Amino acid sequence: MGQELILKLKEVKQALVDLDLKGEEWEERQEILQKLEDVTSYVKDAMGSGKL
Repeated sequence: MGQELILKLKEVKQALVDLDLKGEEWEERQEILQKLEDVTSYVKDAMGSGKL
């Protein structure tokens, strides 16, 4: 389950990266990408500790 979740998060991140955004929208995307990276790290940690 955890590995599937990580793959889906990567797909979402790539979809966001592929968007052509400028200005405030670009800044918001960067914040979202950072939050998704935080979630990915959390999932990886949870997998490592056997929680997922």
